[in-house]
Amino acid sequence: MSVRAARRVAAALFVAAILVAGGATAFYLSAPQRAAARAVTVDSSSTLQVTAESGFSFTPNTFQQLPVNTSIAVTFTDNDAIDHTFSIIPRQGWVIPSDYSSSQINSLVYGAPGALINLNATSVGNPGDIQTGNLTITAPGWYEFVCTEPGHFQNGMYGFVAFGMNLPANLTVNAADTGPGAAVFIIVGTIVGLVVIALVLGFVVGRRRGSTYEMPPQRLGYPEPDQTPTAPPTPPTPPPPRG
Repeated sequence: MSVRAARRVAAALFVAAILVAGGATAFYLSAPQRAAARAVTVDSSSTLQVTAESGFSFTPNTFQQLPVNTSIAVTFTDNDAIDHTFSIIPRQGWVIPSDYSSSQINSLVYGAPGALINLNATSVGNPGDIQTGNLTITAPGWYEFVCTEPGHFQNGMYGFVAFGMNLPANLTVNAADTGPGAAVFIIVGTIVGLVVIALVLGFVVGRRRGSTYEMPPQRLGYPEPDQTPTAPPTPPTPPPPRG
């Protein structure tokens, strides 16, 4: 590989590392912000209309003052390109821990006593799928709703609904996992690997180029070893034969 080609490869690897870091970091940081920006509160209505959006979020993702002892018509629309569910867990006044796995979420929704409502929208092959149902709550309280598809809750796809009351002021609708997560470690590892490769390529090319233009010993003040080939020693003459 020529010096110029090696330098181009090293530069391309460095630029790729910067692009990967910038794009992945922007996506990782913007998803919670999009979820919070679409938070809308719907008050005192006998209908509950919610939409699954790309970026793992519900719109709206907070509802309050829905009436009790009234049949509430629920409409769930999937505007994303993947499947989602709208599932209200049956535990009143409780926030799902952010470290819950998908299997633990499923146990809340599908285990006893079962979700207050569970609508499954199949957007794959059926874009804009709409599912409907009815829900009646007999006493004031608030509940968390989630998407049960693997990894969706962990990416921030959840919200809260209150019946006959307002939601507590300290509830959050940002992404559940606010730590760096595996994605950041993968990004950092990729960047470090690409930088190491670029440095190694630059070192190897520099060594090879230096050997090409290496200064002779005479220029450094040292005598050059005699490179004149010497003749091989003359073999001894064999003694005359005895006769």
